[in-house]
Amino acid sequence: MTDQANPTPTPAKWWASSMTVWGAVVTALSTVLPVVGPLVGINIPPELIHLLGDQAVVLAQAVGGVAGTILTIYGRARATTGLERRQVTLTM
Repeated sequence: MTDQANPTPTPAKWWASSMTVWGAVVTALSTVLPVVGPLVGINIPPELIHLLGDQAVVLAQAVGGVAGTILTIYGRARATTGLERRQVTLTM
């Protein structure tokens, strides 16, 4: 990526250090996981739901969704470099 005033290319940053990417992850986890979770074996027991209360769960999902969306928009607006792929190795 180059700037018209400065023809020197700016280095790309690693995709995982992007606020936009993390905002999208937070949004997905808070809004999609409760719906898709039971399909892949992640179940929340009914006792826990009653303990927390339906309104608390809805509030937590809403706050997570809003926070993730704001982080996504803020990260994209603040971005100055492009993203690049890097090798990621997970060990267990």
